[in-house]
Amino acid sequence: MGGTFSSWGALKKALQQEMNVALEEATEKSYEDLQENVEFFYAAPEGRYHRTGQLKDSPQIDGINYNGDSAMSQISISTGTQYDPAGRDTATIYGYAEDDGLIGNGGFWRETLIETEENVKEAFGKRFE
Repeated sequence: MGGTFSSWGALKKALQQEMNVALEEATEKSYEDLQENVEFFYAAPEGRYHRTGQLKDSPQIDGINYNGDSAMSQISISTGTQYDPAGRDTATIYGYAEDDGLIGNGGFWRETLIETEENVKEAFGKRFE
């Protein structure tokens, strides 16, 4: 963001626009990271059990919202589809997967949280140094 602003309102509007662009960039990059990290879960050999692939289809962007001086976004792993074979709710099964309790590489959500912090610092840092 550069330039000269003729009023406080013009400067504020420009700052808000940059904030929104930075938020979108950080959110989209974090969503891509989540997809890659979940994909890494499947890099471990299956063994006798054959995975359903449901976790692979679960990363989502829940929303990106702007309201004047505030903006927020959220990504998640959808638990809306029931995981039937195990007799437990989907959130529990995904928790097992995250904590290395299933055949696969856990830690996909933990890694995404670390990368999300880096994405936010990068997207906002290059606009608001």
